[in-house]
Amino acid sequence: MEWYMLLAVMLVAFGIGSLPFGYWIGRLRGVDIRQYGSGNIGATNVFRVLGARAAIATLLLDAFKGWLPAFTVMQATHSDTYALLTGAAAILGHTFSPFMGFRGGKGIATGLGVLVGATPAVAGIAFLVWLVAFVLTRWVSLGSMLGAATVPIAAYWLNHSPEAVAILTIAAVIVIGRHWANIKRILRGQEPRFSFRRRVEPSLEQACLELAQTAVERFVLEGALIEPDPKRLPRALREPGSVFVALYQGEQLRGLAGSLKPQKPTRAHEIIHHATRAALLDPHRPPVEPDELPTLRYVVYLVESYEPLHDSSQVDPQRDAVLVEWQGRAQAIVPPMPDVRTPQEQIERAFARGGIPREAAARIYRIRLNRFG
Repeated sequence: MEWYMLLAVMLVAFGIGSLPFGYWIGRLRGVDIRQYGSGNIGATNVFRVLGARAAIATLLLDAFKGWLPAFTVMQATHSDTYALLTGAAAILGHTFSPFMGFRGGKGIATGLGVLVGATPAVAGIAFLVWLVAFVLTRWVSLGSMLGAATVPIAAYWLNHSPEAVAILTIAAVIVIGRHWANIKRILRGQEPRFSFRRRVEPSLEQACLELAQTAVERFVLEGALIEPDPKRLPRALREPGSVFVALYQGEQLRGLAGSLKPQKPTRAHEIIHHATRAALLDPHRPPVEPDELPTLRYVVYLVESYEPLHDSSQVDPQRDAVLVEWQGRAQAIVPPMPDVRTPQEQIERAFARGGIPREAAARIYRIRLNRFG
């Protein structure tokens, strides 16, 4: 095959691979799949959000995107190198789709389709490795990475051309690299295990903390805001209400944000909004860096009530926050903190945090909170 013909075929394969079927299937159901679960448009996340039928359709269509160009070129040229180059273009189209702003999935289903079309024996070995890893761990991501790592080894063992082995090695590195966030969650023990059962509604504490953590990690790593799914949240988070979100490193406060009056339609939206502000816009601290994410501890406070403070004995430092208002603006808030023992100490810290003179004619409020985390 002439080089210009190969290039043209690869461009067509890239276009086919870029078709975001998982995203489109979600849109047909009225859901932007990128805003739920892991945010990925692949079959695993589609299953978690939309169920088995939508996931099977996504899996088959994504695999077909890889199989069609690889199988066609393999039958036309009988060259594993040309077929795999074409298939690699389809994988790149899937992972860097122009339809998705040059973002996309992780390439597992599309890559499997490429292997079935170009070298079914390698596909069978990789699938077997994936299946064993999945059965033992229930981690789809770990099985996918181990299966991808097996591909160039199996191709070498089955005497494929050196060029084909090199192409498969590069493709495996790309696919594994797309799982970097999964690798970090596995190392932290936070990677969700796959379950065929329907998820039960999470506890209020679990839902609050998952929203805060997911919001911060998605925004810091990808610059993306998540959207809560009201159907999967406790009733308290589907209603309007005020919240504060605090980020800690050990016992050290790393970021804090919140408001006394609701700014968003639901508490879930408030948690997402203030968690990202606490991570990036706390005026007293620098923005959170990606390498800090594994060290963060999240605390979410749901505001029950607030009222002017007339007597410091009304404050419980282990439950209440203190807010100081000066010159018509809320200047500083101090949530319950492990090292604050008395109401007086909490009030003094609020004045110091806001840079407010202690003798200033400031108004002090007690905020009654429900703490999670």
